[in-house]
Amino acid sequence: MPDQHFADPRLARLYDAFDADRSDLDHYVALVDEFGGRRVLDIGCGTGVLALMLADRGVNVLAVDPAGASLDVARAKPGSERVTWVEADAIHLPVTEDIDVVTMTGNVAQVFLGDEEWATVLRRAAAVLGTGGHVVFETRDPARHAWEAWTPEMTAQRIEDEVEGVVESWQQVTDVDLPFVSFENRFRFKDVAQVRSTSTLRFRSREEIEQSLADAWLDLVDVRAAPDRPGRELVFIARKPADPRDDQDRGWRDLARIDADLEMGRIDKAQWHARVLALVEPAYLAAQTPHAQSGKGGDVAAWEYARRLVCDAIHRDGTFLDIGCANGLLMEDVQRWAAVDGHAIEPHGVDISAKLADLACVRYPQWAERIHTANANGWTPPRHYDFVRTGLDYVPSASRRAYLQHLLDHVVAPGGRLIIGVHNLAQNDPLAEDLAHWGHKVAGFSRRAHARPGLGYVVHWIDAPQMPRAQ
Repeated sequence: MPDQHFADPRLARLYDAFDADRSDLDHYVALVDEFGGRRVLDIGCGTGVLALMLADRGVNVLAVDPAGASLDVARAKPGSERVTWVEADAIHLPVTEDIDVVTMTGNVAQVFLGDEEWATVLRRAAAVLGTGGHVVFETRDPARHAWEAWTPEMTAQRIEDEVEGVVESWQQVTDVDLPFVSFENRFRFKDVAQVRSTSTLRFRSREEIEQSLADAWLDLVDVRAAPDRPGRELVFIARKPADPRDDQDRGWRDLARIDADLEMGRIDKAQWHARVLALVEPAYLAAQTPHAQSGKGGDVAAWEYARRLVCDAIHRDGTFLDIGCANGLLMEDVQRWAAVDGHAIEPHGVDISAKLADLACVRYPQWAERIHTANANGWTPPRHYDFVRTGLDYVPSASRRAYLQHLLDHVVAPGGRLIIGVHNLAQNDPLAEDLAHWGHKVAGFSRRAHARPGLGYVVHWIDAPQMPRAQ
């Protein structure tokens, strides 16, 4: 939960007045210019000062913050229409890609207290960056004991606001248990004695931060002194190196960590799905476009170019089940695209996320009875379907063979078709090799060129036998 300082509308409205000198942000603007950034993700954007500075320079800014009150202040400012504002935390970023620069200014990098929380933030930043993109953030040097200056005497401020009148503010440290320091921002209004906002920051060493960047597959480029606090605060600059795994799945860093935990026995399959859902669901729900809510970045044309491949596997009329239907967009589009091809399709959907399934029902109330909430890996549906589409991205690697067989045995109608994809695959098509190894005859596939050399959008399909397999 965001601190009251940012989440309370009364306090959020006064934030800029108490922090009027934002010359510290000039350094970030200069860095974005240095890196040629045209698309910037500002994590923990607060009241939007940096986002608006960048937007004034023609930069496309996605500004994210968990505090709705701070975002309300930002949206009320002149020029705010040029920024995309999203209420979300840094772990659950909206679906986006090919960001040039990710920024975390002020205390943002220090509010992530746990090691896994911080590691996840860096992995999520790496996932949305384009190859060669940069992550830039600042953190106080713990050796300088910045908290020793957070006393009422050294931090006292007094402003006169046109609505509130005179408001006083000061800071008071409440606990030092390194690497954690807790403190209060205290405010005195004319109508109340005091309002308090409690915060805790983590002071990581330079060595810890460098290791965390390496663990997120980010290359450290430079560590610079913060111009506004030389010798007291460090600015870390990291770069996303080229990695072929990014071309196939931007989320591979998170999935690799979860897969490793499953492989080592630290979690079971149910926990694997729960952790994947915890990453995917908020990102989809926070997305700004229908296709992003279905997990595809880019524009509508890019969505159709990649996803229309599914219809290459549809050769007759019938029912269609979209596994992992999210907001239901593919259900709608497959019906529409198939009609253009001369086939009448009745769409159905299932998603492991109740929130996404509910969103699909809101978008398509006429199909609400056909949209289910379930983990398709083990699900017994109320009927069988002529066409069943699934991806394999969100299935544990060791379970994929059994998962496909379950679908063929219990979900696909006799004589129906299991459609696998769309996936981003290399030219040698490793999935086709896996399907053959698992004993499946690939009845067909379709491929389209990808923007990245050496890759293609690929869909495979397997025909179910006319008679159910003996159990």
